[in-house]
Amino acid sequence: MKKFLAVALISIGIWTAGCSKISNSGSSYTPSCTGAVKSYKTDVAPLIRTYCSGCHSNFSTYASLSADRNNVSGQIESGNMPRGTSMSSTQKDAIICWISSGAPNN
Repeated sequence: MKKFLAVALISIGIWTAGCSKISNSGSSYTPSCTGAVKSYKTDVAPLIRTYCSGCHSNFSTYASLSADRNNVSGQIESGNMPRGTSMSSTQKDAIICWISSGAPNN
């Protein structure tokens, strides 16, 4: 029983460490929101599938992405996301500006 408890506690510690708050990478991005309002279906959803859904499967629907939109925008602007790859300024703008325009389901 003690062995099971020790393994369980270590597993929980590893799991929670992986889910801890992401630290700011020190870089910052300022979006350029000009032109037409971006479309969720055409502009945003494909980028989320490509750059985010591999790790954030909860963003696979409009409702879940929209519910966490302020965090998503903040993580992209701070440079914390996406990890392991980068998006172009145009791609970042598409997501951030869509969120800034109220994250319409269009």
